[in-house]
Amino acid sequence: MRTFAIIGAGFFGLHIAAQIRRRFGGAHIEIFEMESEALNGAATNNQCRLHLGFHYPRSGYTIYQSVMGFDRYVSEYGECVGDIRQNLYAVRCDGLVNAEQYLAVMDSFSLPYEIVSDKSWFRTPAKIDLVLQVNEKCINPQKLQRRIASLPDVRLRRGVQIDAIDADSGRVFSRGQELGRYDFVINATYLNPNLGLPPGSGFPLKHELTALVLCRTSLPAHTALTVMDGPFASVYPAYDGLHTLSSVVHTPFRTYTDTQAVYADYPQRRALAEADNVRQRIIAHVQSLMDVAAEPVDLWVSAKTKLATEKGDSRVTEVKHVGRLFSVLCGKLDAVFSTSDQIVLEIT
Repeated sequence: MRTFAIIGAGFFGLHIAAQIRRRFGGAHIEIFEMESEALNGAATNNQCRLHLGFHYPRSGYTIYQSVMGFDRYVSEYGECVGDIRQNLYAVRCDGLVNAEQYLAVMDSFSLPYEIVSDKSWFRTPAKIDLVLQVNEKCINPQKLQRRIASLPDVRLRRGVQIDAIDADSGRVFSRGQELGRYDFVINATYLNPNLGLPPGSGFPLKHELTALVLCRTSLPAHTALTVMDGPFASVYPAYDGLHTLSSVVHTPFRTYTDTQAVYADYPQRRALAEADNVRQRIIAHVQSLMDVAAEPVDLWVSAKTKLATEKGDSRVTEVKHVGRLFSVLCGKLDAVFSTSDQIVLEIT
């Protein structure tokens, strides 16, 4: 019987566990989660957007991963996905990508869209060069949590932070104590994908504490507005008629290059967001761009890990395999299938 340790009970960790269970029915799987509950981080505290790639005109590989995973995500988690009747992307004249460039990228991936003339949702229509109606969907985080958080025949060990992994032997450690030895260890932690990798072989990383505002808005429930590309903002459906408000400028409110520093701040992330007045900053930025009234309901705060690059706007997913260890750099949710496919293939 093969034994697996999965570090991190977020969406990637739980999905990978389900795929391992599906492929290797008799496997023994243990999941270690530092929080008191599973699926309590970025997967259920995000924009609720199921991407096709319209958000990433400066990262072709991110678009590719989203395109390849979109239909599979809908097939696997369809009960957690909703349609958006009016899903508008507006390309600003003063953005990082102009309308011609934006359309060229989307056309290169054969992404379907409709050019629309209505700019009435936006505060300064004269600065909007292009508006597209697209067919991306929304993810209901409450339904997703119920759908994936309970896995049969999997031992979930909550409140356990893994601080060391021996890739050669498959041993995992917490606070200096060995917790077990496994045939395979899959590090699906969002904050520290370099845990256990040999020196010099890890991902170059940067981290952010990020916030979104869950709001009642003046928009119809199934309407989404996104202003591209650069320091702009988005309003996106979540659930129960509510929307998330996000700002490229204010949603990432603290940035780190030291992984241990973001770990230290993570437990008080919400208090830090409140101290930085992030809720009001996001709402003000959104309303400077869009004709939207907003009544805040909640503030969602989580951490985000990215490749440390200033080139493009990459949110790719990658896997490194060393010895018994698979380490996952988690990206967009619909890219999880390429991750689990790679891991299962290399184990087989």
